Amino acid sequence: MFYRGAIRNGVAVFDERAGLPDGTPVLIEAEPSDSDFWPDRTVADLARQQGAKPIGSLRDLVIDWPDEDPVDEFLALVGRARR
Repeated sequence: MFYRGAIRNGVAVFDERAGLPDGTPVLIEAEPSDSDFWPDRTVADLARQQGAKPIGSLRDLVIDWPDEDPVDEFLALVGRARR
């Protein structure tokens, strides 16, 4: 059985009353729309849209690692997850 509706404030809302009891499990499949959300974009298009700038130096990528999360523990976790 299919019901039509839309997302409103993060909640799926049916166009018509479905007559399903509260708690009924449902599967929601989004339909492609003509909105600007779905069209294919190139990486260059996305970079322009998001205001991304070219990296001038590798130093631009350097960040401080938080003390509460030692990098060695993180790397060990990643290693275990890949096994």
